[in-house]
Amino acid sequence: MSDAVETNKTPVLPKIKRILIGLGATIVTGAVIYGIGWWQGRSHVSVEDEEIKSVQQELKQTQNQLEAVKNYSYLMQARAALYHSAVDLDQRNFGTANTRLQEASTALGKVKDTSADLDAQKISSLQKNISQTNINVAVNLEKQRQQILKYVTQLNALIPEETTINNSTSEENSQK
Repeated sequence: MSDAVETNKTPVLPKIKRILIGLGATIVTGAVIYGIGWWQGRSHVSVEDEEIKSVQQELKQTQNQLEAVKNYSYLMQARAALYHSAVDLDQRNFGTANTRLQEASTALGKVKDTSADLDAQKISSLQKNISQTNINVAVNLEKQRQQILKYVTQLNALIPEETTINNSTSEENSQK
């Protein structure tokens, strides 16, 4: 009888081996799957990082172009105000001519030194000279008119070519 009982017993050691081998295979398979997923996820992140850097560079270029256009706009406002001041002087509107000079000075004060195209020191000097100019009631307006036109000439020399600004914006549009 004891022989029959012993044959029904399965050895415990092979069962444990099978369980350990199955558990080990499951862990290795899980680690391989995790590694593949991590590698794929990491490759997507690096592509997105490159896209972010590209967009940031494009944003910086656009901001620089915006500043250049704003500066050009302020310079054009100053030019227009100076010409209006000369016209007002010819019409003997001395108060309005002074107001236009202050508008020109204010517009020049808004110009920011963000590009190599502008000479900020000369613009600042011109702004200071314009702001200190006071048009007085006079019989002979020639000297005051000459001074205003001198400011216009100085300003025209400081304004970058219009094509530089237009080309930078049209190049951007053609790239899109």
